Amino acid sequence: MKYLIAASAADSDAKIAKRFGHAEYYLTVDSEIMEFTVSPGFGEDQPFHGANRFTGSGIQRVIVGNVGPSAFRDLINAGLSVYSCHGITVLEAVKKVHSGLVAPLEAPTMRRSVHEGGHGQGRTGRGGGKNRRDH
Repeated sequence: MKYLIAASAADSDAKIAKRFGHAEYYLTVDSEIMEFTVSPGFGEDQPFHGANRFTGSGIQRVIVGNVGPSAFRDLINAGLSVYSCHGITVLEAVKKVHSGLVAPLEAPTMRRSVHEGGHGQGRTGRGGGKNRRDH
């Protein structure tokens, strides 16, 4: 299975990035052989989240720290499942999600996009359910 992970650095020991659209790197991980490729992030100043850059590439699951409504909608509309993990490495997150320890999000974790004034908005309280303790 192929995963897209928003990461803070360009390796599998990197922590999950705090926000999908502003990750420094995106790692595409093949969970069967644990190989990954790295794509650079867009940076904080970009007015878009860039989710469409990864659709159609065989990715089935996305792992994020937080995700705003626009990126969440685009990822879900592309047929991807989105998972939230906090404070763990890319490798740990892939293992947890792959083994079913983290449930997919049902809603974005942020009320608004950062570019719409979403700083500090926090979680909506509607996503993920049982996976909150597994961040």
